[in-house]
Amino acid sequence: MLKAVSIVTCLAIISIYFLLINIIYPYVCWSKHRPSDDDSYISPPTATLINKRLTRVCSNRYRFNLMPMPSKIISSNRATTIRIPSMIRIEIKHSLPFPIPKSFNNASFILSIEYEYDMNNNSYPTLGIDESYQLNITSNNRAFLCAKTYVGILRGLSTFEQLQSHEKVPIPLAIFDKPRFIWRGLMLDVARHFIPISIIQKTINFMHLVKMNVLHLHLSDDQGFRLESKRFPRLHDSHEFYSQSDMQNLIEYARQRAIRIVPEFDMPAHTSAWFIGYPHLASTQKSSYHLETTWGVKNATMDVTRPSTYDFLDKFFSEMTQLFPDPYFHIGGDECEPYEWMESEQIQKFLKQKRLYSHQDLQAYFNRRIEKILKKYNRTMMGWDEISASNFSKESIIQSWRNKNSLFDAIYQGYHGILSHGFYLDHMASAEYHYSNDLTTDNLFDTIKQKRFLGGEACLWTEYIDANMVHSRAWPRTAAIAERLWSTSSDEIECMYDRLAFMDKTFFRPNDEKYIRDLSRLTSNVNALKLLADLCEPLGLQGRDHTRNYTSRTPLNRFVDILKPESEQARQLIKTRNVSQLYSTFVSWKMNHLHIRCNDSDVLQLSENLARLSEIGLRLLKLLSLNEQRQIVSSRWYYYQVYILNTLEYQVPEIRLAGVRVLRDLLEQFDPCSFDLVNLSLIVCFPIIVILAQRVGFIRRHILLPSLNFFYYCCGRC
Repeated sequence: MLKAVSIVTCLAIISIYFLLINIIYPYVCWSKHRPSDDDSYISPPTATLINKRLTRVCSNRYRFNLMPMPSKIISSNRATTIRIPSMIRIEIKHSLPFPIPKSFNNASFILSIEYEYDMNNNSYPTLGIDESYQLNITSNNRAFLCAKTYVGILRGLSTFEQLQSHEKVPIPLAIFDKPRFIWRGLMLDVARHFIPISIIQKTINFMHLVKMNVLHLHLSDDQGFRLESKRFPRLHDSHEFYSQSDMQNLIEYARQRAIRIVPEFDMPAHTSAWFIGYPHLASTQKSSYHLETTWGVKNATMDVTRPSTYDFLDKFFSEMTQLFPDPYFHIGGDECEPYEWMESEQIQKFLKQKRLYSHQDLQAYFNRRIEKILKKYNRTMMGWDEISASNFSKESIIQSWRNKNSLFDAIYQGYHGILSHGFYLDHMASAEYHYSNDLTTDNLFDTIKQKRFLGGEACLWTEYIDANMVHSRAWPRTAAIAERLWSTSSDEIECMYDRLAFMDKTFFRPNDEKYIRDLSRLTSNVNALKLLADLCEPLGLQGRDHTRNYTSRTPLNRFVDILKPESEQARQLIKTRNVSQLYSTFVSWKMNHLHIRCNDSDVLQLSENLARLSEIGLRLLKLLSLNEQRQIVSSRWYYYQVYILNTLEYQVPEIRLAGVRVLRDLLEQFDPCSFDLVNLSLIVCFPIIVILAQRVGFIRRHILLPSLNFFYYCCGRC
């Protein structure tokens, strides 16, 4: 009887397994679904379109390529369209204290500007000044711009300038606009690599275009002190520095565009440059110092226990506050290594006398004394988020860079805060990453705390960026950050990218002249190198820290230094569904390797990798052309392709081969099979093993039961 039951059980198991095989049959990968790597594909594909997943279509009747996007745009569905001419006539009742577009008396299009006239409009812009404006285009030759302040007029002129670049603008059109945050800044590090005034002015122009209102200059660090001090002439770098006259002109240039300039002098750490001319400020007894030429956190710190240190800083602040009219003064305060403080007997004795129990307490003591000095000169202190533990005035501003929690903590403690975490441009993150940085805090703060969240700053640190690279590293990605800080709502990522590309081609890099000129230094065939460069991206700070022995004197003129932070060519190819276009693109990648003329080994390797990508792409197009439906392929083949793509993407140090994303997106049109032949054979063999185990007592006693006991023992231990 038992034997009969065993036989029936085995037959039932076999029947169930064969039923499962029939169910999963469509997903079982036979050899015909296992593409060969030896497949050659030269002839054009027969399919015309790839059945890709649906993507957001951003085009509409009246598409506005504006950045940042205004708060409210009103236009009629039956509106007619015009193109605003570049030559216009401007009508104003009062003279304006800032540069305006050139007015042509014979122009047919008239822009009327009105705002509440105030004699104080020549003064320095203040934090929280009304920046709202209203722009109405009422007919094919008339527009009105009105605002409460001249700053609002400037913001409206930025929008009007962008509308002038549009092929068509609907009329009548009404735009009502105001900012989400009152602090929308860009931090520019001019200490690691010196940035000439002309480059900073160009940066200010683009900041004005996208309605940013604070330029934060990081003027001192271990690698340089960049501003002239007449009171302490041994402070600044004798070769590359800004004279006070240069800085005054720059402040006025920014003021005319309603942009405030906030100075930062980092202390008590990152101060090696201070000690070259004034070694008595240091915590050690060394008599001579030199500028650091390498990056990272250094041990050099000010001696914050000596009264002479504060006397020196008092005189220094007195001079600098006369130069910089902004009411905020940034003291840095980040990354203070306590090594020299812990090694100094004098400082340790001071800690005991003042009942300070850690180096954080000592830095807090320093910050509070610095704040008192700055208050004497009517300045409010700013600092990086490390200073938030100092328990000083709640009017101070904490700049959060390590994480968002430091911002939340500062605001809960009663400080004002701005966010930089997620806005580090030197990390070479995508515009999507920056744009997706969530600034919503409605669920975290009440109305009072919400007002303490002032806004944010993009940060461009220059360890691996020199003056020649500032423009390409900052723009157009900073425009995406500017929109997140200005606009109350965010756009679809693809739509944002379309607007960003329009801004880039129209304003930031209209002809790519500099890009092509820099590439031509490396090759005699610039077209072939440009095709490769358009599909490559530089890695950021983390990707370059340990690849070479960089110093501040290392020339930044290699292929990686010319590349754009984000590949627009790769993004456009990912959106493409046209098979013929992809086919011709992959063929051009393959042929391009034959035309590369460059001695750079990295360039040659990237070109070879791009040719390998083209072969993978052609093979994928061949498989897609066999069937318009999604193809089922071997999981082993599928994941091998993923492995190859991952390898090719980062094979060359410091550079990401962005063309891999095109192939990765194409590979997503395939489904790796759930079961391959090995899985299927195990399914078939398992019931046979069960039958043998039931029929042969020896196997059951000496193999099956010990195996099951071992299995349960292992599971029990887990």
